[in-house]
Amino acid sequence: MVDYTITKTQFGERPEFERPTKYLEELSIEGFRAMMDDFYHVLIESDIANFFPQDEEGLRKVIEHNTKYFIEISGGPKDYSKMMGHVDQVKMHEPFSIPDKARIEWLGCFQEVIEKQDVSDEAKQQFWNYLETHSKHMVNIPTKIRLPEDMVASH
Repeated sequence: MVDYTITKTQFGERPEFERPTKYLEELSIEGFRAMMDDFYHVLIESDIANFFPQDEEGLRKVIEHNTKYFIEISGGPKDYSKMMGHVDQVKMHEPFSIPDKARIEWLGCFQEVIEKQDVSDEAKQQFWNYLETHSKHMVNIPTKIRLPEDMVASH
């Protein structure tokens, strides 16, 4: 069984993460491409759809670009690096206002598509752990809302 826990982000943290190579090994590159296509079609129906192109051509470019990134980070061909060189993902996301709430929504969209994949729970867990940890790097707006557990802890 996969644990899809989403841990709290400490603003500015850059936790270490493990590359999810087992996921790509089990899913295959074609399976990964299909999953990413599904992911972005879930995403454009989500509460963070405004971050992504709404026209089919623009969305297709984003899907192709980001699929190359995720395949490479999962141990696949280095097509993304050949096309882009080294990219600082944090800087690349700076033009977008990304609060933790958007991160959680993004992860929820990924969970929906990961659950449908025909790979082992071990591979799904490894991919989820990567997404959950790496996504913390992209949060670039501090959350100013105090959660109930924070308020109890401060008294």
